[in-house]
Amino acid sequence: MKKTFIFIFGLLSILPITCKSATEIVETPNTEVVDYYSMDVSFRLYSNGGILSKLMFGVFKRLNIGCSWDVDKLIGTQTPEARQPTLNLKFRIYDGSKNLPAFAIGYDGQGYNYNESSGTYLHKEKGIYFVSGMELLIKNLWFHLGSNINFSSDQKNKAEVFGFTSIDYSILDKEKKLVSFLVEYDNLFKNSNDARLNAGLRVYPAQSLNIDLLFSDIASPKKYETERILRIDYQTTF
Repeated sequence: MKKTFIFIFGLLSILPITCKSATEIVETPNTEVVDYYSMDVSFRLYSNGGILSKLMFGVFKRLNIGCSWDVDKLIGTQTPEARQPTLNLKFRIYDGSKNLPAFAIGYDGQGYNYNESSGTYLHKEKGIYFVSGMELLIKNLWFHLGSNINFSSDQKNKAEVFGFTSIDYSILDKEKKLVSFLVEYDNLFKNSNDARLNAGLRVYPAQSLNIDLLFSDIASPKKYETERILRIDYQTTF
């Protein structure tokens, strides 16, 4: 574990600095995109020594293209198990205004919480999604609302439509973010047992770096254990 942290922070320390905006809450997207000629790299450290790595590139002003790669048991004594890399796309349609929210569409092929017995993720990928976001009520309090459609592996000919909503609130000092509080409610519009509550705390030790302490499956209707996750997210130019 110590060597992994040294490698990650060593890699980040040699990359140039840029201003950043996080492009997701816990496991649901928001409307933010990586800036043109910028790159976002994140490492999600989860149970049993797994690391989910994600890269996003700002190939155009509003368009991001990237991929993610999940390697289970990478940290520890067990044999690592690599999953198939997945594609990520995101396009910011509208930046929003005083009276209208921002809008983005995208595709996210990455699921979470891999199930060895079924060979699939317990929490399916977002697939194609649409999300809106707007600052409401008080400054720095953002509300997000979205919907997604995917094809689960056990029902490849049946599309499933879900909804999600989230809130993030940031505390600033002289326009610099210090900490953000994250809450999201996922898998709406289907069976209530599929709904998921996730939350997190995001700190900003540097201008282009945030470190997230995340909690997944809080009070799960399916009795999943709440998982504690650490995510390191960095943006740089290229």
